[in-house]
Amino acid sequence: MIIDTAKFVGGSGADGIKLQLLHVLRGTDLADDYEAGLFKTLELEEYIGILEECIRRLPPEMTIHRLTGDGNKKYLVAPLWSADKKRVLNAINSAFEKDKLEQGEHL
Repeated sequence: MIIDTAKFVGGSGADGIKLQLLHVLRGTDLADDYEAGLFKTLELEEYIGILEECIRRLPPEMTIHRLTGDGNKKYLVAPLWSADKKRVLNAINSAFEKDKLEQGEHL
């Protein structure tokens, strides 16, 4: 559904998009569901793969304002890898270079 949403936004005429990772934060209903095993969060490599597929489907002239975000470390339950923003951004940049990612290549 994430990739379908990016395709929709890409075709909507919007000038820009923010791509955001789901964070599970302590003290929320979502955290209760996560701790009950009702869903899993993405691993870093999975998230990067989804980002790449989204970007390939966005028009080259569309501004990407955000590739990820970070939840307050004090309340972060999952995914814990997202707490190391420098590592996350380096992994994203490395993958984009390795995969020769081009925005709009799958339009």
